[in-house]
Amino acid sequence: MYALELSKAKRACRIAWNLAVPTCLSLTLFSCSNATKEVIGDQVDAVRELPVVTVQSKILDRVDQLPGEIEAYQDVAIYPKVPGFIKWIGVDRGSIVKKGQLMVGLIAPELFAQRNEAFAKTEAVTGQLHEAESRLSSAKAQVLEVNAKLYGDNDTYTRTKEASLVPGVVAPNEVIVLGKIVDADREKLRAWQENVRASENQVKSLKNSVQSQNQATKNYQDISDYLTIAAPFNGYITERNMHVGSFVGPLGKGAYPPIVRIQQLNLLRIVTPVPEIDTSGVVPGAKVQFTVSTHPGERFTGQVARLGNYLDQKTRTMPVELNYWNHDNRVLPGMFCEVYWPTKRQHSTFFVPLTAVETNSTIETFVCRVNKDNKVEWVKVKRGQMMGNMVEIFGDIKEGDTVALHGTDELRQGTDVKPVPVDRRTAEAAPVARPSYHSAGASFVVPNVEREASFRSSESSDSSGTRTSPETGRSLGTAVPSGAVQSSGTAQSSTKTESSESRR
Repeated sequence: MYALELSKAKRACRIAWNLAVPTCLSLTLFSCSNATKEVIGDQVDAVRELPVVTVQSKILDRVDQLPGEIEAYQDVAIYPKVPGFIKWIGVDRGSIVKKGQLMVGLIAPELFAQRNEAFAKTEAVTGQLHEAESRLSSAKAQVLEVNAKLYGDNDTYTRTKEASLVPGVVAPNEVIVLGKIVDADREKLRAWQENVRASENQVKSLKNSVQSQNQATKNYQDISDYLTIAAPFNGYITERNMHVGSFVGPLGKGAYPPIVRIQQLNLLRIVTPVPEIDTSGVVPGAKVQFTVSTHPGERFTGQVARLGNYLDQKTRTMPVELNYWNHDNRVLPGMFCEVYWPTKRQHSTFFVPLTAVETNSTIETFVCRVNKDNKVEWVKVKRGQMMGNMVEIFGDIKEGDTVALHGTDELRQGTDVKPVPVDRRTAEAAPVARPSYHSAGASFVVPNVEREASFRSSESSDSSGTRTSPETGRSLGTAVPSGAVQSSGTAQSSTKTESSESRR
């Protein structure tokens, strides 16, 4: 009996032990969990420091290098007006000519023959005109004579007819004869009047012919004046293709090259294509510098004179011409040049450092603005032009807004940060290139300074027993030594063994 009670007491002790060990272990884990929560709470309260800059309002003012071509202000290829042979030529390549100076003399036998023929026709028509005028004068005289005879015959007829009223004075037949004579005189007068009108028309026609022939003769005389060619302006002879005795002709009639080429070199055209995005800043009269390879290190200054006012559909550029006074002839037509084109807006726009605009995101282009509550918010913007290491932005932004110096999609919206203002010179300095490495064919970028600092803090926290996320800076819990974990597992396994033995 006593032995049975003793075995029951031992069994009760084992059951109590089995219940006590899990309870103590759970209490221990509960206390560790509370400690971990306290550490996490401390890490949550710690916010990330974020370098920030302010949005600046500036007027875009920069200088771009554009290619340009240099052309003569006036460039003329000299062709003759009429075909002919060169009789003499008084200039050569490199000659300096003045306006109106005779350069070339031609001879054209066909032209002289045509001019002589025109003179002969004019003289012939003039002779016909004189003959017609003579006939007209004769016809007018005949009209006067017939008119006088008609007047006399008509008077005789009237008197005779009055006398025939007295019987026996005049024979009736005589009155009839006189009446017929008067009718004949009237017909002659009418015929001579027609001759006068015809002669007048002939004289008028011949006068017109004489006038046209005189004009034709004058035209041939004017054409013969083209046999001498004068310089159209002051300039230099830059090309000579013909010599004495060469046959030359007008442009477009045969394969005749120009006799000479004359160019004005004291004033040059600098033609440069301005991109479409910069056309609004073109200011007529602005001073623009350019360089040429023949004078390295030296800049020449031209002035905006003419705008193309249209865009080339292929290059999307507008041709702009500068005037350059080339007094010393150091710059020559045909040279290529680099134009230092000033790009300037008429009004101010907003600028931020280039690194502040996130462009690698697949979502959108944005900046990370820090609001009054020190929370990050993404503001969608559109990039404009560069000015140094600053870039234009357009969007829901205003001057004085605070944005992250390094915009990235790692800064999630609503993240609490501690803004750290960055010096203006530092913000506008050239961004440091981040080196990239390749591992097993995959490239990645070395983290920036902020991320490296967060990684260092995580390493230090690991040594103290607390792990911290490198992205958010929050605690991930307390690190438990491996020995403690194993001992805990051993205790649990021993408890299970004892319980199984008790069941047995």
